[in-house]
Amino acid sequence: YGRERGVRVIPEIDMPGHSASGWLQIDKKAVTCADSWWDNDGWTHHSAVQPNPGQLDIAYEGTYKLIKDVYRELAGVFKDNLFHVGFDELHTYCYNYSSYSQDWFKKHPGATYPDFAQYYIDKALPIFQDKPSRRLVMWEDVVLSPDFPAKKVPKDVIMQSWNQGVDNIKKLAQQGYDIIVSSADFLYLDCGHGGWVTNDPRYNVNSPPPLPKAIKDAFDANPSSYYPASNNYLGSGASWCDPYKTWQRIYSFDFTEGLTAEEAKHVIGGEVAMWSEQADHTNIDTKVWPRTAALAESLWSGNRNAQGFKRATELSARIQDFRERLVDRGIMAAPLVPKYCLNHPHHCDLFRNQTAWGK
Repeated sequence: YGRERGVRVIPEIDMPGHSASGWLQIDKKAVTCADSWWDNDGWTHHSAVQPNPGQLDIAYEGTYKLIKDVYRELAGVFKDNLFHVGFDELHTYCYNYSSYSQDWFKKHPGATYPDFAQYYIDKALPIFQDKPSRRLVMWEDVVLSPDFPAKKVPKDVIMQSWNQGVDNIKKLAQQGYDIIVSSADFLYLDCGHGGWVTNDPRYNVNSPPPLPKAIKDAFDANPSSYYPASNNYLGSGASWCDPYKTWQRIYSFDFTEGLTAEEAKHVIGGEVAMWSEQADHTNIDTKVWPRTAALAESLWSGNRNAQGFKRATELSARIQDFRERLVDRGIMAAPLVPKYCLNHPHHCDLFRNQTAWGK
């Protein structure tokens, strides 16, 4: 379907993290901590960052047979030379539930979780490198995770960066990796809709938090610059990656800021992420479009004009028209502005100065 429309569909199997239901149907021994409480009411005992828990058991030999079977089947369907093999958000505590993994550490005295991660890389990567043209994509965690990075990942693996904006992009570029940018601060479309885990006591707040006197004095002197915030009051609303990523925030993102010319060559593209905890067929179009078009223009032709000014003012009319065309085609793209603004271009600009965004 994609190829007939000129669209590359690149599959991802996120492994060994975020792995439970499908794998369990084939070999229950290949999955560890799936029957744990995901949070354990304390970060050091997290078996997953969110429900449901489950990670492939790195030390169980049958895991690699299972990976090979699944990969070979999908590689036969997806002919693209790129294939994403995950390594997102691995949690060390999950392996406390695995007798295979605990035995591995006993057999390797002094081994660390980076050693364990490297064991997985050494076993799994040869499975994926099934043809000379294959390039693998992995999440940046495989090299930048604070507690579970592998020690040596081939430089031809493309890293997908999602944390710390340009800081992580630069770290990866300095190490010589090509990078797909998906920074959560700018390109996560699911953010800003509040938290989705239930019985969250942070919502049980009925008044603004009290302010220390120094902050209150500053607030009284300049209310536009200071405000009391909690999850319920002008805060995150328990959305870990708030705020909502508007098309303007997406368009403003300069992927290569602070990079040398040589480092910038390693930034090969970008990708918005629409995670589905709060999305299904009823609202997916509304969340993806037309915001994604802002990234498309930025990647295709840049976000600055010939004079070096950011083109947000110019884009505003284009993206509003584009939204109307999507709706005409039956795509339920979200409205960006009131109809008045659509019918009166630039009457809704915050500043009369058309270069207000600057350079």
